[in-house]
Amino acid sequence: MATLQFKAVFANEVKTRDIPIAIEETIPEPVFTLKAPAKWDGRRTIEVVPQISNLKAMQAQGAGELKTEWSAGPFAVIKEVSPSKLILTRAQNSGKLTITATISNGGQPVTQSVTIDVTEPKRDAWVSRIPGKDEKPEDGQFYARDDWNEVTLHYNGTLDEPAEAVFLRLYADDKLIKTERAKPAKDLSYAFAMKLKPGLIKYRVEFGTKARGSETVRHTVTNLVCGDAYIIDGQSNALATDTGEKSPAETSEWIRSYGRPPSSAKSAPGNLWCYPVWKAQNGEKAELGWWGMELAKRLVASQKIPIFIINAAVGGTRIDQHQRSSANPTDLNTIYGRMLWRVQQAKLTHGIRGILWHQGENDQGADGPTGGFGWETYHQFFIEMSAGWKRDFPNVQHYYVYQIWPDSCSMGGRNGSGDMLREKQRTLPQLFSNMSILSTLGVRPPGGCHFPLVGWAEFARMIQPIIERDHYGKVPTAPVTAPNLRHATFVGSARDTIAFEFDQPVVWTDALAGQFYLDGEKDKVASGSVAGNVLTLKLKAPSAATKVTYLKEIAWSQDKLLNGANGIAALTFCNVPIASTKSR
Repeated sequence: MATLQFKAVFANEVKTRDIPIAIEETIPEPVFTLKAPAKWDGRRTIEVVPQISNLKAMQAQGAGELKTEWSAGPFAVIKEVSPSKLILTRAQNSGKLTITATISNGGQPVTQSVTIDVTEPKRDAWVSRIPGKDEKPEDGQFYARDDWNEVTLHYNGTLDEPAEAVFLRLYADDKLIKTERAKPAKDLSYAFAMKLKPGLIKYRVEFGTKARGSETVRHTVTNLVCGDAYIIDGQSNALATDTGEKSPAETSEWIRSYGRPPSSAKSAPGNLWCYPVWKAQNGEKAELGWWGMELAKRLVASQKIPIFIINAAVGGTRIDQHQRSSANPTDLNTIYGRMLWRVQQAKLTHGIRGILWHQGENDQGADGPTGGFGWETYHQFFIEMSAGWKRDFPNVQHYYVYQIWPDSCSMGGRNGSGDMLREKQRTLPQLFSNMSILSTLGVRPPGGCHFPLVGWAEFARMIQPIIERDHYGKVPTAPVTAPNLRHATFVGSARDTIAFEFDQPVVWTDALAGQFYLDGEKDKVASGSVAGNVLTLKLKAPSAATKVTYLKEIAWSQDKLLNGANGIAALTFCNVPIASTKSR
């Protein structure tokens, strides 16, 4: 737009008239469509490519330099952006995936979308780790089993001097169960791959050579075990050590971890395999936190199998501080890099079965890197972080997320930012096909910020049956997760009744009426009733509300919680749309 101004000069005055002018550019905007496959299995790599029909015309006008912004949703995918296309390497859920590209050549941006029908396989094939050419076990090492309930122990290397043969003996609880022999290659290299069975068994191997008819044991490795491996990550309630309470640093021969990295990547770490404790107080190599240790002990007792856990949590951290560095994934200056270094050194990148995440206290406010509230970017940061997990731990099968305590550590606020952060956590499973969300709301004794030891132990008690369902084939007789809202709908034309459908039965008490807010307003509910999975609220008067919230951080009580019939507190929800009226 521009303005043309005319002035007329008279003897006694000057008259002015402004005439607005619209200038129409002759430079064309991008005209394009998106080329993409109609269907995707979520596993093979595919591409989405803009098909620009007027590129030559834009180039002729000197406007052929294009800027493209991509988005993908509504569920999580692993993607890479190149200058000319979007590369999709993996989907983490099934459904209709919408890919949107916005292209600009300096003028008005133009947006186009394409939809891909995604169907993930029912089960992914196990990805085997490629061993190193000089890989050998270490004393105390933990091996993760695969989907065939087997473990492969690799013993590879090169002899210092020629030998007629090499051998490897395998002992289970000091009983010789297998011996393998081989002839070294011309370069004196050798490679053994022995199968082990998981269980409460301690293995030992002896490597040796045969020369001039005599066998000599050259190396012995002891205290090897096989089982299942997990990671705990997040902030202080995942770390679960920041308490003044005292408790013995007891450990178990069937629970293993790998120590923290050295101060410098150039330092020789030595053997960092260890029996972890819940809290390192006397120079122990690794700590699991109170509920991490409790969970490990519970799984060892119930499944009769060794358990490996790395606790990578760091107190007082936001989710953006847990991101993977694509330039240097094992950067020891990053939380993610230190975690990945430990797992790589333990040779368990392909053995991690589940990741447990408790974090969000520091994302309730507005002190993050974007300058906005943490809830606004929480989903995107989680998607990017989990993409790193899936790249580095290809066999991870399940994510477990805890919805944090309302106004946790007094970092929420009266503006409802903490309520929205918990809503983002509640809806994370909509983005993933392999995620369970847990409630901390009903944990007793309560936390507020950090939980007492008895409270943290509840974390382990709640998640144990879910892990046993997902990884050990245990079929629960009742729901083992927290009730989660599916949708809310007005019933009838009077708009004075709302039906809430949950994923399992819930229990109503009249004291809960004040915990529901319509468009942010309290005390609109007269009564409630439950029939199976459906909670029906009768309002005091017809309502034009469009959104509903259960439990605000500014005023709530553990004595007024909506619980499931299984006794687990329901997940809180915030500003959930109320669907259009339906007939009774």
